[in-house]
Amino acid sequence: MMTPEYPEPILLDANPSVAVRYEYGNIQLKLQTQIFDGNPTAYRFSVFNQSDSISPLISKIFFPDDTITVILPVDFFQIEDLGYVAILVPQGDDFEIVKNYFTIEQTGVFEFPIAYIRRKPVILVGNVSQRIGKIPIVGAIVQMFDSTGVVGNSKTNTSGQFEIELRFPFKDRKDLHLTISTGGRYSRWRDRIDFQGEKWLNKSVVLGPSALFISQGMVYRVIQNETPFREGPENGSPIKFFLSEGDIFVAETVAGDQLFGQIEILIEKNGYLQHFEGWIKNKYLKYIQ
Repeated sequence: MMTPEYPEPILLDANPSVAVRYEYGNIQLKLQTQIFDGNPTAYRFSVFNQSDSISPLISKIFFPDDTITVILPVDFFQIEDLGYVAILVPQGDDFEIVKNYFTIEQTGVFEFPIAYIRRKPVILVGNVSQRIGKIPIVGAIVQMFDSTGVVGNSKTNTSGQFEIELRFPFKDRKDLHLTISTGGRYSRWRDRIDFQGEKWLNKSVVLGPSALFISQGMVYRVIQNETPFREGPENGSPIKFFLSEGDIFVAETVAGDQLFGQIEILIEKNGYLQHFEGWIKNKYLKYIQ
């Protein structure tokens, strides 16, 4: 008996060969935490497809003493997906959310970087400008103080903007002050800061004299802190104020080494600029215009 022979089959509208891949095994996702600030009561760990940030593929709750581990079959992750994002949300306070973007290429253990747990910061943003023309003041040193010392620093950029981020629970504090220094261009500015329980505050600061003020005489800048501003030109005359480096003095009269004129002070309570007359020795002043 002869074995029949058949011609090689012709496949229409198809590739001549088809490869099918089967994979078996698990993917283990692991995440360790390290607490910097606060005491989370639990963690929500979720995995999302990067193309869908609304519906999690999986979401589980872990308690602080638990090991954050999720075991999934390898076919849970689709080849055609662009990638995934694992999101850890600490519970119990206003904590920062930790995100990790990843792709899966093989079975086994996939360990994420350590998740550092801390509360969301308190943020102060603002801008510093010159009173005349509202011109941004660049390079001003901005510092925040509490009763123990400096707790935050910043410097104004080319737009006069600054930002201070505080990593401690300052939003309810009542002992915070902000200072702005300009290297003697203007007098040092200082004011109290109150976040009123919020985590974000915007503060706009205007420095320098008004146009009306400097139009009233010869303009000088005070070059020394604690400069006496006296009622009269004679020695021993009562001191009205001690002026600071950067204060602006507009002179109306010159008498020897003494100048008579005005200073301009912002009254914070009502926001008014008030002028005061008095005498200053010439050695404490630098002529501007």
